[in-house]
Amino acid sequence: VDAAALEDASFRSQTTMEGFDERFGKSAIKSYRAYVDPKPSRLEAVASEVVDIAANRFARQIDFLAKRHRSQAAEWVRHIDESQDRRTFPLILVLDNLRSAANVGSIYRSAEACGCLEIVTTGITPHPKGNGSEKLAKSALGAEQILPTKHFATVRQAMEYLKEYRPNVMLVGMETTERSKLYNVIKYPGREAASSDKLIVENDCMSSPGVALFLGNEVSGVDTDIMPLLDEVVEIPMFGLKNSLNVAACAPVVMYEILRQWKVSSSSSSSSKSSEGVD
Repeated sequence: VDAAALEDASFRSQTTMEGFDERFGKSAIKSYRAYVDPKPSRLEAVASEVVDIAANRFARQIDFLAKRHRSQAAEWVRHIDESQDRRTFPLILVLDNLRSAANVGSIYRSAEACGCLEIVTTGITPHPKGNGSEKLAKSALGAEQILPTKHFATVRQAMEYLKEYRPNVMLVGMETTERSKLYNVIKYPGREAASSDKLIVENDCMSSPGVALFLGNEVSGVDTDIMPLLDEVVEIPMFGLKNSLNVAACAPVVMYEILRQWKVSSSSSSSSKSSEGVD
């Protein structure tokens, strides 16, 4: 940050009708003012601070606020959700006994971005209408209000629901086991339904092929009792010492691989041909 320019911008914002300098924005300039001219109620606290530490903290904050302002002002950067019809694909997530509301919220956001039909939660998993909903919302950023959700006490109840109302979906678990296959070698059913204009769900029943992806607890993973009932178990290759990724990091990797196989492309993207030539 150019300190002299920032000082001048702050001065002009108070003594002229020019408003806030577009190079810095309102928030950065107000943060600068708070540092150089603190409120009377903060004078004692400011006097007790180490000058170098306080100056460094404010400088980082002002730099961030100025960068955020310029990013939001740039017309070529998209920060606002597009007001268009949501595309939906025959892709379902089943979150079995996840404990972290932050992880669940992140998964909701990824699932909404990937056009998932719904999220099914089980057991202790935080969900929008249950415990942990406030923490979930902080990382979901509104996706939990868009994406349809169902909650069941047990994962077996969830599987019964899928069998009755989503009878043709492939049940895929994400887990590291002896029978696991690499996530990108499995052929995921549902391409025809995904390429249609609108996914048809009648009386809450979807008869078209698709995928239900099971994600298990952060520590214990997918329930071993249901593992034999799954059609496939997939894993992401690991090249370090750790056995697996965080569950919120795993989910979008596999979801986007499924969409890639279904040759789904974004209508707003200039790279709509990015999935061509992939089986």
